[in-house]
Amino acid sequence: MKTPLHVGPVMIPYLLVFIGSLAVDCIPVFAPPAWMLMLFLMMKFQLQAPLVAVVGALGSVAGRMIYMTYIVPWIKDKTIARDKKEDLEFVGKKISQKGPATLFFVFLYSVLPLSTTALFTAAGLAKVKRRYLIPAFFLGKLISDYVLLFSGKYVVDHFDEIFKESLSPKSILIMAAALFFVLIFLFLDWRTLLQERKVKIKWNIWK
Repeated sequence: MKTPLHVGPVMIPYLLVFIGSLAVDCIPVFAPPAWMLMLFLMMKFQLQAPLVAVVGALGSVAGRMIYMTYIVPWIKDKTIARDKKEDLEFVGKKISQKGPATLFFVFLYSVLPLSTTALFTAAGLAKVKRRYLIPAFFLGKLISDYVLLFSGKYVVDHFDEIFKESLSPKSILIMAAALFFVLIFLFLDWRTLLQERKVKIKWNIWK
């Protein structure tokens, strides 16, 4: 006689990943990236990184759809800051195009460390069709989230080892290279690079 499968407790952490990603991407103002919450849940419950990335990306898609459909029409005349209008104008011009160019731009925007709030705010205001957003956004989020989750898990799992060998020439070189790429990743003005094709460093990353 077959016993029933009890999958509820196993799926609860993944459900938390989905709900957390959805909630974060519904927020119209600055909020911590969803991948940080995903990494915390993944390490706490010993979840599989690929599945966490998929579930998290699905949650982000659901959250951004709610944001674009219901929240943007409500906040458009109330809380859109003036200093964000340049971002919205730039993104709006890009996503107003049709075909592969729009899909590639949304994909690239989703992979890079750019806030997708501007992307979906512009899309909501312009009433861009979902088929120009969802596939490319999902794929971009899936790739970027998986890379961040894999990297974060590696650092946590090997923290003691990295710390013990921190004075070796090899470790110093690896950490210097990693720090360089992290700084470039954070402080490079990606919008200026995409819009004007110029390399510019933006030290105030919170503005």
